[in-house]
Amino acid sequence: MDARPAAIAFVLLLGAAPLRSQQAGETATANSVMALVGRGSQLYLAENYKGAIGPYQRALDLEKQKATLTPALFRALVDNLGMSYGMTGDLNRAKETFEYGISRDPTYPIFHYNQACTYAEMDDLNSALAELSLAYKYKQNMNAGEEFPDPRIDDSFQRYMKNPRFLDFLASAEKQPAGEGGPAQTSSTPPAIRGTLVHAGVGPIAGAQVILQVFNDEACAKLFDASKPSADDSARLARCSRDLFTVQSNDSGEFVFAGVQPGWYAVRFLWNIEPKPSKGPSADHIDGFLVLYAAQPDVTGRYDTLSQGPAFHFNGAKDYRTDFSY
Repeated sequence: MDARPAAIAFVLLLGAAPLRSQQAGETATANSVMALVGRGSQLYLAENYKGAIGPYQRALDLEKQKATLTPALFRALVDNLGMSYGMTGDLNRAKETFEYGISRDPTYPIFHYNQACTYAEMDDLNSALAELSLAYKYKQNMNAGEEFPDPRIDDSFQRYMKNPRFLDFLASAEKQPAGEGGPAQTSSTPPAIRGTLVHAGVGPIAGAQVILQVFNDEACAKLFDASKPSADDSARLARCSRDLFTVQSNDSGEFVFAGVQPGWYAVRFLWNIEPKPSKGPSADHIDGFLVLYAAQPDVTGRYDTLSQGPAFHFNGAKDYRTDFSY
């Protein structure tokens, strides 16, 4: 996890930044927060990350009770505190800090980038790619003067620099324009694999993890679709396929894989359903998708339902849609 010099701007802003509220009853709390972040920033800049945690955490605890900081200062506080936890090896507290930042400022890309770094340090590639995808999606929301970090030179991701799935993700993400995206295709939008995830009669499913799997060729894709593969076929399938990268469905239930080369693919979804199944696991088939329900969340603690679609060919000349409604 690389410590970026966000605190430099933080210290420069402290003397002049206006508070959100200047009412007399809030002045003492605001001044306490400002003093704490000032002290934390001095320690952070001196690379005393362990020492910076105390004043930063107390400042954030006060900020949770009553928001007084400007958006730029709040971002710097969360960024520096999370990084301090990460640099001292407390990844769970780093993750918790960035989760709170995201809950308050969900489209700030650096929170998602830092969370991706944290998951990478935990060796959770699926979650790291999901957060990194959001960081690229919202990269236009950087603070003035900030530069988007380069994952290729970040210590957190070095373990993945020979991982084809991670490298394919970066190649695609770096080509994809920042922004919300959407289902419509214009003349300036390259063909992509797109779709939606919908709970019939309820509405779109946001925040689902959508994984794109790639096959070496058609023969491999047929192995994937086989109803009763032999042990040898299963072993061949493991060698000729891999997960390419992961995105999350947006508030409209939409997802997009851009910059994808022509070839054979399959898409699967992970999400939470309501109402919860009374027991599990159980399986169902809906419109060609295999759906697996579980009574408990998976090992990540986040998802209780998986839907696996069949293999398909993407020709690279026009969009391919793979929509699923259950």
